[in-house]
Amino acid sequence: MNSILLKRCMMIILLLLTLYSFPVYSQEPELTEEVYFRPIETVITAGRTEQSIERAPATVTVISSEEIQASGALTIPELLRFVPGIDVMSISSSHSELNARGLNQLLSKKMLVLIDGRSVYFDFFGGVIWQGLPILLNQIDRIEIVRSPGSALYGANAFSGVINIITKTPRQLRGGHLQIQGGENGTLYTSAIQGGWEGDTEYRFALGTRKINSFKDPEVSSEDVALGNFYLEHRFKNETRLSAEAGLSRGHIIQIVRIEDTKFEATTTFAKVNLDHGTFKLQAFWNRGDQTGGAFFPPGDDVDILYNTFDLDAQHILELGKRNTFIYGGTYRFNTIDSNIIDKDHEQNLAAVYIQDEFRPLHEVSLLAGARVDRHPLVGVNISPRGSVIYSPTDHHTLRFSVGKAFRNPSFTDSYFQLTTPLDPLVVGVPGLELKLVGEPDLESEKITTYEIGYMFFPSYRFRTEVNFFRYNFKDYIGFSEKKQEGTTFIQSYVNLGKASADGFEVSADIIPLRWLKMSSNYSYQNLNNDYTVLKTQYPPKHKANLKLFFNLPRGLSVSFLTSYIDKINWEIPTPLGDYAETITDAHTRCDGKIGYLLEKKRIEFFISVYNLFDSKDKEYPFAEEIRRRVIGGFNYSF
Repeated sequence: MNSILLKRCMMIILLLLTLYSFPVYSQEPELTEEVYFRPIETVITAGRTEQSIERAPATVTVISSEEIQASGALTIPELLRFVPGIDVMSISSSHSELNARGLNQLLSKKMLVLIDGRSVYFDFFGGVIWQGLPILLNQIDRIEIVRSPGSALYGANAFSGVINIITKTPRQLRGGHLQIQGGENGTLYTSAIQGGWEGDTEYRFALGTRKINSFKDPEVSSEDVALGNFYLEHRFKNETRLSAEAGLSRGHIIQIVRIEDTKFEATTTFAKVNLDHGTFKLQAFWNRGDQTGGAFFPPGDDVDILYNTFDLDAQHILELGKRNTFIYGGTYRFNTIDSNIIDKDHEQNLAAVYIQDEFRPLHEVSLLAGARVDRHPLVGVNISPRGSVIYSPTDHHTLRFSVGKAFRNPSFTDSYFQLTTPLDPLVVGVPGLELKLVGEPDLESEKITTYEIGYMFFPSYRFRTEVNFFRYNFKDYIGFSEKKQEGTTFIQSYVNLGKASADGFEVSADIIPLRWLKMSSNYSYQNLNNDYTVLKTQYPPKHKANLKLFFNLPRGLSVSFLTSYIDKINWEIPTPLGDYAETITDAHTRCDGKIGYLLEKKRIEFFISVYNLFDSKDKEYPFAEEIRRRVIGGFNYSF
């Protein structure tokens, strides 16, 4: 189907769904499939405390475990593709990058990702290596996506937003769960999870594998990872809970770091302890990564990276009367890095304190203000304030205005990178030339200020619609300078390049017109004025639209259909000589689907899922693979 025609059709469907659903909310709820489709009504990520989604101080989208299962997705980025305002690009069959509201790029660095409150941000390059996360899709309870600055509560790197992946408790799991799925491109994903409890002690164990081959060469492995994690919790009689968990993933993945595919052999490990006593929370975690990869700039040397992150976070919530909730806390982080592509081994000590106050002078009004002060050994002190005014004239309508500032600290490579590599004489035409890349310790943090106006209409679980307008100003972008020549050496260093501004809006609707059918649709518009890249030519897609249909039919049959339209993108890409060039990826549409069949009192499900149903062969990044169709089959068994 023509992309322009499909985009128009999806926008018409969005409008019709919104108009059609207004009279539906007055119906009484059914007691069958509506449980399956019921939306999440409380969130914790936006305000760092549990609150209704209508009163959240930021734009939040939630993906439930039921939707995760129904979608047929293999990875978390595949799920996030259909969230309004989130840009996702598939680099290969396993490698994806994502960010919010036009800030996506290769090695995307501007969105904080948490798993149960533990940061999985990779401090060496910055960003998240999604293939390396030691978590299984079917152990996720929900994913909360905050699309606005979060530094006032979460500090550095919560720049364009926060994604919090929240796992199922042992009591939610209630037994064992086995899943096996496999098919084209050598795909084989397995998982085994067991959850239960004995008295006041709960436990959860999970093991899994992920294996998939390249789209461009089906004989080459793109990802082959084994992983496991466990969780233990004990509840004491005085409202105290103590939990401990740990996990590990090990194997190889393929990523594009600059221009060519790079294979990494990696082991990532984590351990975490949480102590909750009433409204006081204490969390300590350790992240460790040990990886070896091919040369980023062939024919240079292989790359070795070893990092450790130790983090301590304390938070206390005070209810100052019935109308005032006050949160205060502090964090300390210690990072170590050992790598052959930085000048020497480094350590960093980072500390922060934060406060937030929510005052409700009237039942209809919430006033929220907060700020965080972070200290970094290189950039000094950053202050991140934010504020929100939330007005709900009735239980069904909510209007929100918010403003906030956020920042991203320079990564270790931004500050300390040091790599010299020979240039291929067949490419440059002259023998004996080399390229030297160096970091800059005196960089400024990247900074963003965002303004939002949001409106939500949520009369019942059968219908919810939301529209959000935003504008942000972004400065001190960190990137490579133009190259300079000294003799036979070309030199590039990290610099603060410039600024940008953007504005746009997102509109979404979730509708259940029939007890066995859920429709979700959204449209995003974003316009960015670029003054922050070298050639000032990179622009995100202006138009994006998504449509999701979930059918929960009689006799155990379920069907899902998901489609996503992405407008063209202007890219500014590096060249083998260290220069930059401009190119475009075309507008395109992706369609996914799943058919499932439940039997044996809903203990066994057989399913077939299809990724890129029409085999569109699009590229979402200039150096990426053409995305091909993938058909897989599998089963879930609960016992």
